[in-house]
Amino acid sequence: MKISMLGHATLIIEIDGKTILTDPWLKDPLYFGRLRHNGSFKPIEKLPSLDLLLVSHGHDDHFAPEALAIIPKTVPVVICDAYARKARNAGFLEIHSMQEGEDWFLDKLRIKALPGKHIGEISTFLIEGKNEKVFFGGDSEYSANLEKSLSESNPDVCLIPISGGGIGLIKFHMNACEAARLVKASKAKFAIPIHYHFKLNFPFCTPFLVKTNCIQSFVAEMTVICPEIKVRVLDYNESFHL
Repeated sequence: MKISMLGHATLIIEIDGKTILTDPWLKDPLYFGRLRHNGSFKPIEKLPSLDLLLVSHGHDDHFAPEALAIIPKTVPVVICDAYARKARNAGFLEIHSMQEGEDWFLDKLRIKALPGKHIGEISTFLIEGKNEKVFFGGDSEYSANLEKSLSESNPDVCLIPISGGGIGLIKFHMNACEAARLVKASKAKFAIPIHYHFKLNFPFCTPFLVKTNCIQSFVAEMTVICPEIKVRVLDYNESFHL
């Protein structure tokens, strides 16, 4: 299995001869120029041949209109049930909308929808191949149901969101401690943090979406909560091989 980071929650997962693209956001900017990638992001003009587009939800930073324009509409889409209409409106021809607990198969590759919690609904997914399993968390918040599902799923790799966005008691995403707690429950071998490669053009607003030093916080929490699980932090266009 090979996992390549394109930024944010956009990754290419190569498993059992299949190539999966998750939550596509491939070009800046979004939201009238206010939401951007940070770091060394480079807009992507051409993608490899895809077997599946896996979408946790339909917010534009996970299902970006500019990205959809370069994805062939014959690629099957597995998407959270609440956003199937957005996929249809984008022109995709084969759409599989999923709710928690449902399965879909790409040949022998199993995609299972797990619980998620986020504004407007979200799904998280377990991708299960012949010998390897990977969890994709989109930008879900923490929930006890998700923790239970992960404890029963036992993925080899957790792609876990860590940005910790929120305002006061209002939360948008899980924080570093919650992410580490979910990884521990999963009993995974590796954790790869996702959903932190972004910023607003208004610097004073960015901490409401992504907490300062969230990577360092996640690594520190993992060291305390589950030191036996290895953390791999991927930069833009960097790959992890299992």
